Amino acid sequence: MASNHGFADGNKRTTLLLVHTLITNSGYQLRALNNEDLEQALEDIIVAGASRETPLQQLTEWFQLRVERPNKSLF
Repeated sequence: MASNHGFADGNKRTTLLLVHTLITNSGYQLRALNNEDLEQALEDIIVAGASRETPLQQLTEWFQLRVERPNKSLF
């Protein structure tokens, strides 16, 4: 989404919202690694993906490390 430039402005912001929506609606959540600022890290990876600086495999690995199913307690 971010690299297709579907809008005159706001492509990265739209991608950020789409990522949050997709992950949340799928029953998962993003978690930070090693005290990183998760919002900044997500913005950085979106920009890197949009500019094609980061290969698809690296984008996949980034999300695999940070996407998790939240612990749901029965109580």
